[in-house]
Amino acid sequence: MQESEYNLIGCCGIYCGACFAYRREISRKAKELKDLLEREKFRRIAKPFDWIGSYRDFSRWLSWLVRLTCDGCQTGGGNPFCSIRKCCQKKGYTSCADCPEMPCKKLEWITRRYKKWSLKNLKRIREIGYEEWLKEMKKAVEEGFVTGDVIAAIGRKKKRRKPQSSF
Repeated sequence: MQESEYNLIGCCGIYCGACFAYRREISRKAKELKDLLEREKFRRIAKPFDWIGSYRDFSRWLSWLVRLTCDGCQTGGGNPFCSIRKCCQKKGYTSCADCPEMPCKKLEWITRRYKKWSLKNLKRIREIGYEEWLKEMKKAVEEGFVTGDVIAAIGRKKKRRKPQSSF
């Protein structure tokens, strides 16, 4: 297995090659749009259209998307504070698939976030090994699979509004 492929093994069972930040297409397109808007001096043009929303906020989002790239979990990409990666590194494991305690409490949130896809991947790695799993994942991405297919939206809990008085 090549090092570049190894880097795509998420400690939690995510295949980093299916992630938009690794594939960088959104980042490239955002950069193209940002450059085009700057060439057109669009910030001046947008002034009369404030009713659409803040161009400044839009520009910040665009800049964030340009920078949103990742080389994979094994390179330190993703969440720098990831407790799952820290645990695997401490124990000398490539992923949780190597751990006899899998699944453990640390995997609960990521399992919910990815609708059990990450846990299924860890079990699959145990069955066929990293090399074959990477081939399967690469093929799935070539056929159009992206992490957006399995990720659950996480929203902030909305505060319940008290009913308005009718008098």
